[in-house]
Parts: sequence; structure tokens; C-alpha cells
Amino acid sequence: MASTSERDLQHAWEDHDASSGWERAVREDEDGNIIGLSEAADPADLVRLRRKRLAKSDYARSGRRVVRDMIRYLFLVVDCSRAMTERDSALGPGKTRMDVILNLVADFTNEYYDQNPLSHLGIIAVRDGEAEMLTPLSGSRRAHGLALVAARDEINQSMASGKDGGEFSLQNGLEVAGRSLGHVPRHGSREVLVLAGALSTCDPGDVLVDTLPRLRAAGVRVSCVALAAEMHVCRKIAEETGGVVGVCMDREHLRDLVMGQCVPPPSRPGDGDSDGGDRGGRGKRMKRCDFVKMGFPTRESSAVPTLIHATRDKKLFAKTGYLCPRCKAKASELPTDCAVCGLKLVLAPHLARSFHHLFPVPPFAEVPEEVDVAPAGEGGMRAGTIPVPTPSAAVAIVSSSTVNSGGRIVDINDSLLVSSNDCDRCCYACLKPIGVRPLEVKASKKGRNSTAKQQRPGRPSGNPVETLRFQCPDCQNVFCADCDAFLHETLHNCPGCLCQIS
Repeated sequence: MASTSERDLQHAWEDHDASSGWERAVREDEDGNIIGLSEAADPADLVRLRRKRLAKSDYARSGRRVVRDMIRYLFLVVDCSRAMTERDSALGPGKTRMDVILNLVADFTNEYYDQNPLSHLGIIAVRDGEAEMLTPLSGSRRAHGLALVAARDEINQSMASGKDGGEFSLQNGLEVAGRSLGHVPRHGSREVLVLAGALSTCDPGDVLVDTLPRLRAAGVRVSCVALAAEMHVCRKIAEETGGVVGVCMDREHLRDLVMGQCVPPPSRPGDGDSDGGDRGGRGKRMKRCDFVKMGFPTRESSAVPTLIHATRDKKLFAKTGYLCPRCKAKASELPTDCAVCGLKLVLAPHLARSFHHLFPVPPFAEVPEEVDVAPAGEGGMRAGTIPVPTPSAAVAIVSSSTVNSGGRIVDINDSLLVSSNDCDRCCYACLKPIGVRPLEVKASKKGRNSTAKQQRPGRPSGNPVETLRFQCPDCQNVFCADCDAFLHETLHNCPGCLCQIS
């Protein structure tokens, strides 16, 4: 029989040969204090582990151009049962799962609308075996924020009065979400994200027999993120509907799993069919692209408050509103659907931010510390490149801007960094030195204006510095780990590539 290391383990608990979780999770530092593994591990290893984990996700394949739905209709099914009131040491000291998940949902709401400005979001809370819709599908992040604050206060009052939240019901949560998603247009993706902390589900019927066929017929994609352990019924539903399942290992992993859902998933064949049926049998369903009418409203202000539609059911008086180009009704915020004629009201920046998912920034490759970035297509050094002498070379008196990298001396001056060919030891975006540290400089006793003496190259000063460098495959510029994450997760553009285009 093959050993455990040779087998393809899908779960951590299958690794019987590994040491106990306590021995792997904590360690003792030099002062005898118990610290977590995340605090003791090398920051570079943590960055590599996170990049590897995101690369394996179906929603993080930023290096491949796939068909994605620009308009999404997503329901968050949040577990508010008895299991969420427990404290989990993996999610942070002194906090319950409910506190962590409500804060994460608030952050997810802002990130979701920032990455998907044309999409809609709804929140469903499940407790006492029942599902309650906190907010319907809408494009207003303000409404979701107010609903989360009200839900947090209500849950705190219930816990203070002795109510624990009861049992979690997966079927009721999916039924409420499915009935609402069944009426949304077919040109958008229908999705459900379940945030579960319970180890069981108390359902009025068989969710695999009664609910799953209806979800598949409606084209609803169900994904699940578990806080404690994986439930087989969640994985079965996710596999049948094309979703993903994840179990968090710590607080940062939980955030990665949830925030990974902000990226639109790859569109499946047949999601855009208006009839929802097969064309020529299963597996041969064709994707149909529909034209979506949108309007670009104008912002109007008046001295006297006028009637403005906040939602379809709520109206208010305000001085500033956005005028619908079709029916001339006023909306309170953008993007939204006109409460009178139903026209989708957007601005040009909303469309621009939606396109970055279709043309993503390619993943950057890690550059080893000992490798020097050479100019593309040239064997020698380009004019303006800073030479890097060997440790055996003669060392002249240098200024305090000289830094040391593994025994080599690199002079980083205040000149403009046009490309990484000029200096590959500085981040092209933030100009932060990478893999280098300042040398100790001793002043001479002769006077204040005398020259400084440099110490030997083998004795760098200061704490360990960041050594990770990532290179864009298109413009060949070098970036640090922070800028790499920022460009791929927030900005969605490479500054080096944009400079070449301009």
C-alpha cells in the first residue's frame, strides 16, 4: 500500500502520518512565547502559499481569457444558527463566528460592488430552521450596510435574552434564494453563496430530491464556504450546479475564500438560453448573447426638493437626483434599475470597471533573488543601466543610499526609473527596494562634513527585508509582492503595460 505522502490527499484529516494539529499550528519563539504558525513562518513562504492557493481556485484563473458574465445576481445565505455563536480560536481570539462572518460580509459587499458595478446582491439569514431575506436583490450597497447593522443588533439582543439561534436549514435558504433568482433576466448569472458554520442541516424535506433539480433547471450556481467542516450535501449541490466548496483553515484563508467570489465565475454553456432547455441533447447547449438596454442618466439639482425613487417601493424628497433618459424619473443613486420603466441606469466608469474581468492582468512570474533582469531582446546592458559589481571588486566611498544584496553593492540613486532595466532591485510601481538593505555608515571623527566610511559587504544592517520579486510577462518590469497583489486584485491594470501603450 502506498504511503500517505504518496497518496493524493484531498483533506487535511486524511494525513495520518503528520504530527498533531497543535504541534503544526504553534511553535515557541526565542523568548519562550507561544506564537502561531502564521507569525512564525517566513513572510515570503506565506505569499507563495497564498498565490498558489488562489491559482488553484476556479475563480482566480486570471491568466486565462474565459467567457464571464458581466451582470451577476448573487444571494448570500448566511448561517445565523447556534453553531455561529461559538468562539473559534482559528478565526481570532475573543470573537464568535458570527462577529467574524458579519464583518466579512460587510467587506464582501463593498468589494463585490467595486468589482461588479452592474451586478445585484441580496442577503438571506438562516436561523431557527427558517430563512429570512434581509435585503432583496439590488445594486445599493447602502441598503445592505443598514440591514447588516440591524441584523447584528437583533442577534445580540436575541443572545442576551437567551436565544441561541436554533438549527441551520440549507433547504429553506436555497428555496428562498431560488424563488427570487427565478425571476431575474437570463442574460445575467444566477448564483448563491452559502456561508455555513453548522455541521448539520435541519430541512423540511430532501434537499437533493426536491430542491436540487429546480436549481439546476433554473441555472443557479451554488457555492459554499464552511467555517467548521465540510458537509456532504453542500459538496453534492455545488458539484451538480457548477459551484465550488471551501473549508477555511484560519481567518485569512476564510477571507480569501469569500473574497474570491467577487470575481465572476466562468460562464457555462446554456446559461444564456431563454428557454432553459437543451439544444440537441445535454452537453450541446449553446451560449446566447443578448443585448442589454442601458441608459446614461444626467445628474440634476434643484433648489426645491423633488420626488426621487430610492427603490421600487420607497420614495423620498431630495434636491439631487439622476434623471432617467427614457421616462424622466429620478433615481437616488447609480447604478440601479429605473423604478418606473426598469431601464438599467449606469455611468461610463461602471462599464469600464466591468471589462477588466474579460481582459485580466496576466499572472506575474517570481524572479529568483540571484537573477538579474536583462533587457528584452538584447544581450548586453541598455544605456542607463546601473552596474552591479562583484564582492571582490574595489569598493569606493559611497553615499548612504548604497544598499547591500548578498555581498553585492548596488547604487540606488534618485534618478527617474523608466523601466526595470535601469534597476531591477526597485519596485517599478512604488520604487521600494527589493532584496536589499542599507549599509551601516560610520562618520569620521574629523568633522561633520567629512566623508563616510563603508563597512565590509558581508555585514548588512537592519532587519530582514522583502526578497520576493515578480515580473510582468508583457512589459518585463519588476514589482514587489504588495504591488503584485494590488495590481491583480484592485487596480486590474499593469502600469508598465499602460506606459507602453501610451
